[in-house]
Amino acid sequence: MFDLSKDWNSLPSRKELEDARDVREMDAPPAPEVQPPWDIPDVVAVTAAVSGRIVRDLDEDAPLQYAVDYDSFVQSAVDSIDAGACGIHIDFGGIPAIQESGLSVPESYSKIISGIDERTRRDWVRDANILRGENFAENVFPISTGLAETAPMAPNFPVQWMESAAQVAASQGGQVFFAIHSTAEVDLANRLVLSKGILPGPSCWIILIGYPYNDATDRLATYLAHPKAMAFELIQIVDRIREIDADAFIQVCAAGRAGHYLATQAMLLGLHVRVGTEDAAYRFPHRNELLSSSVEMVERAKATAEVLGRRLATADEMRQMIGMAPRKADDSTLTTASRR
Repeated sequence: MFDLSKDWNSLPSRKELEDARDVREMDAPPAPEVQPPWDIPDVVAVTAAVSGRIVRDLDEDAPLQYAVDYDSFVQSAVDSIDAGACGIHIDFGGIPAIQESGLSVPESYSKIISGIDERTRRDWVRDANILRGENFAENVFPISTGLAETAPMAPNFPVQWMESAAQVAASQGGQVFFAIHSTAEVDLANRLVLSKGILPGPSCWIILIGYPYNDATDRLATYLAHPKAMAFELIQIVDRIREIDADAFIQVCAAGRAGHYLATQAMLLGLHVRVGTEDAAYRFPHRNELLSSSVEMVERAKATAEVLGRRLATADEMRQMIGMAPRKADDSTLTTASRR
């Protein structure tokens, strides 16, 4: 600040000061490197949740490429992997042809996972729902047997069940992804499980907002009425997670009407993405055009990532990001010895 006790006529003018610091007009900008690069990873992990249950209550028939039985589930997964997805989320809940097939929960998981492996040579991260079954052993079957490597878990189930499921995953060298539908669940995940030190770092999160619901839905996901609501809600949840773990691995589901817009917002923030017809049916939020398949969503995510200067991660690159060791080339069951 000037010494205003002096004669103001002796103080330099604005122009004198600007000339002294070599002020540039807007048409003479400084070198572009004056702006440092943003902290955004080059790779983006894109996984796919290929269940076709999102269209089960549509008035029209589901598109042929939606996963509505064992064979179409397996083929949709294989096609998504071949299109670039580094992982597949396996959840056959809401698919009558699988749930009412007469096979047990363990048999269904074994049939689907082995079926995928038989049809593709590409490596993929196995992510499985651990809510199915009549007892705890059936619940955690995919992760306890090494068939799956990761599992999502919403943080408002009975605490002793969550603690035990997390312990099983950790003992097998796997990871639990906290499934987050609102900021309240971020606090629950930290308070009820994460803060107890059961799971290895980094903490892993999967944000599922914008999912369709009505008065009969047992879990409500935040409604995203427009792009601003989408951006604000996502940023708010991510901020709450970063306050707990600045190095957290965060994945965002392309869900509901927001769909690909939500995936794009996630990529802009340097996050990772899960796509697929388990969570989304429409191609665009402002039109009623149905997606053709989960593969379409993977291909669109890949194209968007490339436009944004990012590339799709391999399965091993995703494992590295979530603190797991690379998979052995001949390891078909992912035993504990193959992981850290």
